[in-house]
Amino acid sequence: MSAIVWVNILLTLPFLIAFIGLPLWLTFHRPETAPDHTEARAYLNTRTTVAATPAHRQAQRVKIAA
Repeated sequence: MSAIVWVNILLTLPFLIAFIGLPLWLTFHRPETAPDHTEARAYLNTRTTVAATPAHRQAQRVKIAA
């Protein structure tokens, strides 16, 4: 192989290391940064329990009919 090919390979290595290594470093550096959905789940649980009661459904039907 000619010298140009070797120079090209040597110049490619830092870019590949950065392209692969930077996301890996960010992932392993902060593994605890997962989204917290506890508030959303609590909200949805209260909405489904309220909407499931017969009195609430009847009130919604009356509100729609009026």
